[in-house]
This record gives sequence, structure tokens and C-alpha cells, in this order.
Amino acid sequence: MARTKTEHLDFRVTPEQKERLLERAKKSRLSMTDYLLALSEQKKIVVIDDVSEIIKQILKIGTNVNQIAMVANTNKSVSEKQMIMVNDNLSKLQDILADLVYQIKNEKDEIDV
Repeated sequence: MARTKTEHLDFRVTPEQKERLLERAKKSRLSMTDYLLALSEQKKIVVIDDVSEIIKQILKIGTNVNQIAMVANTNKSVSEKQMIMVNDNLSKLQDILADLVYQIKNEKDEIDV
């Protein structure tokens, strides 16, 4: 299938409909073309505004794993406290990701343009 978009489609909408489409395309962080194509294919458009908590938890886990690896390589053992710290962070991350998946799955699927 050709990736170059060479064909044009023209259709009419009211000024209010156009404004709504422009706002929703902007909110979805898609171009108008990509937004309208997604709607026409009845794709679910999911926008995640703030992933900073997920990123923060992943960075903490990475730091903990690096610290444990360094200690394990030096001492040939890892403390229970370090393992608990990693498990706690993994549990927090799992809860955050589960909540995110739940929210995505329960978004309404109707197309209200």
C-alpha cells in the first residue's frame, strides 16, 4: 500500500463542526488528516496527558536495580531491604499501569463528532 498521500477528499461541515473537529484533533495530538482517518476506521483515540508518575517509578526501579547489581557484583549478595525496595516500586508501577489500562479500556467508544 502506498504511503504517499496523493488523493484529496472534500466535504462540507458547519463552522461549529469544523471547530469541534479542530479542537479534538489538537487535543488528540494528531493532524486533522490522521484524526479523521482514525475516526473513519473507528479507532480508539487515547491521549495520555501525564505519564510523569510512570516515568518516575520506572526510573526509581532502574536506579534500584543498578544499585543492587553493583552491590551483588561487589559483595556477591543482596540485602533483603534492597529487594523489598525494588518489590515496593514494582508494585507501585504495576498499580499505576493497571489503572491506566483500566481507564483506556473503559473510555467510551462512541464517535461523537
